Amino acid sequence: MDKQGAEIFNYAKACGILGKSFVNSRVSELFRQNSLSELWVLLFKTPVPLMPERLLAEEIEKQALNKLINQYSFFISQFDKPCQILLQQFKMYEIENLKEIGDSLCAGETVCPELIELGKYSSLHTKCWPDLAGITKGTEFSWYNKIPKVHEQQQYDFKLDFFLVKAYWNEIKKIHGEEKEAHLKLFLSEFVIKNIIWALRLKLYYEMDDEEIKKNLFYVESVTEKDPIAGPAIRVLKKNPSSYADWTNWEFSELLNPNEGGEWQVDPVWIENKSLGKMQKTAEFVFRQYPSTTAALVAWFKIKSYELVCIKIAAESVRLNINSQDALNSIGVPVL
Repeated sequence: MDKQGAEIFNYAKACGILGKSFVNSRVSELFRQNSLSELWVLLFKTPVPLMPERLLAEEIEKQALNKLINQYSFFISQFDKPCQILLQQFKMYEIENLKEIGDSLCAGETVCPELIELGKYSSLHTKCWPDLAGITKGTEFSWYNKIPKVHEQQQYDFKLDFFLVKAYWNEIKKIHGEEKEAHLKLFLSEFVIKNIIWALRLKLYYEMDDEEIKKNLFYVESVTEKDPIAGPAIRVLKKNPSSYADWTNWEFSELLNPNEGGEWQVDPVWIENKSLGKMQKTAEFVFRQYPSTTAALVAWFKIKSYELVCIKIAAESVRLNINSQDALNSIGVPVL
């Protein structure tokens, strides 16, 4: 189809899928299931595979991810020539695959690990395993042609993540008008918080000084306070991590771990968990306010990605017998 026809058709289909998805008020249904078998039937409406619970939990996550990828691939296939901003969403999974390959080769594994199946939307030549240079030859990752040593893995992973951020940003810059504004909302809602969490982890867990932390931050223009995603992370470095009063006027104060008296320290894990719901709300806003656009499809993908997180947590909470309310709180859902 032409671009406009595909966007209208896809938006109608996407609305129908979201109406049956486990987001918002329907999230709690995932956590009302008493067994993994019940969760499987709720999600897939098919007979439950006969396998141990640990493997069944993994299979639930795998099938839910495959379903998302297949649905999004269907949307993309409706376009005569899909724009890169739509294809960009699959880059995250391709990078995860490359990280998995690098980790396995670094560990001396002889069998290619199980990877996320992206079909024609993957550029990696996985049949070349274990030749890493062959796997990445002719792709955007051709620089990743040497098996990383253990002490190099974090550096390589950071470079891959940084590539994702910059590539996403460069595609947004090519868009104009209200649709660009919509894509910016989605981009910033994700990467500003991720950068802040990363900065806090480096400060609190690795005890890096501020200048060293700045070298490890994502940015789109420069590592300064004026940068759209580096700026907010740099500003949190000026706050006292043990003073709740220093954080009360923070722009993301609703994500803070509560101050219940006594000693308090800002908790990046708490912020990360709470930010999931915040990003999902932003995606929902974009999906509703910018119908029949590429931004709406990207927003749909992010809403469904949030659903994936919910499914994973629900499966683990059932398997490990974790209180459902505690599990819901971890993804920003306060009550059943």
